[in-house]
Amino acid sequence: MDSNYERRIIQFSEAVRPWQEIPEWVQFLVKFGFYWQRQEHTNRRIALISMPCDSAAAGLVALGALRRSLEDPNADDVNLHLERIRNEPKRILSHRNHPGCNYRYDGYRKSHNCDMIVPVKRNYMPISFQPRDVCFKGEPFLEVNDGNKLPYGAIYQELVGSGSRILEANLSKTYSGTCFAGRNMGEKATQDNLSTIRFRCGNIAASLEQLLSVHNWLSGERISRLSFFNSRIKKLDRYITPPNLVVADGDGAFFTVLEDDTFTQSDIISSINRTLERDRLEKISEKMSSLSQWYLQLDTVAKDFPSIPAGISIAIWSKR
Repeated sequence: MDSNYERRIIQFSEAVRPWQEIPEWVQFLVKFGFYWQRQEHTNRRIALISMPCDSAAAGLVALGALRRSLEDPNADDVNLHLERIRNEPKRILSHRNHPGCNYRYDGYRKSHNCDMIVPVKRNYMPISFQPRDVCFKGEPFLEVNDGNKLPYGAIYQELVGSGSRILEANLSKTYSGTCFAGRNMGEKATQDNLSTIRFRCGNIAASLEQLLSVHNWLSGERISRLSFFNSRIKKLDRYITPPNLVVADGDGAFFTVLEDDTFTQSDIISSINRTLERDRLEKISEKMSSLSQWYLQLDTVAKDFPSIPAGISIAIWSKR
């Protein structure tokens, strides 16, 4: 292990630092996730990022992918939300203006006064709600008002430098197209690892855990820009269609995601700690070798990605 590399992680974890002072390896991982999502491709890809020690690498890659989604005007769950309302009657909905009061709805219809409304019966009296004002019980709202939007816009904007602008409207809209698969040790272990890294822009400071906006980690009426897969219990935090990308935190999460039917068409990026026991590293190598008849390993990292810092190595496979 590179001791200087490890000290940089510890040093960075001990202080809130502006982006310009963040170590090169942190910037690289965020930009790797960003550029991965920016590239257009048709074949499924799998990437393994080898780190010299245990780190929050997967969370940083997921942050970069999330940052990319904030630029995309189509990166929201509007169509998915409306489809579920049409096709999943009798489900329980929560309303933003009636906290703690849940409703079962009987169906869906359109109105000339409003794009979409949801007929709901309560005490046999029909009540109509706009879809943006309701969420399925236990899930994030589709959209929130400005007072409840993600408050870290300035940090998100600075993550990849100038020339790339986020859409303010996306800070108020939920998106599930990128998924973060937590450590096999459980959700709490994942949160603890992410909380050690913090960012600051001006007077705004936030931990990596907060910036990822996982629904169960937020308080109040917030949207979520990242769906979460609990690798230990193999459960998603909400209903999603197969995501474009899954970022897996560690070898255990990588194997779990690779074998889960939900993610058979999704790209996968996983961070691997190369100080793991030899048998665990060999298991990864054997798995990728077994996929060689379906996947082709790329000779080099795509030219659009930033230069790889010392101490990190990356291998990428593309489906044939």
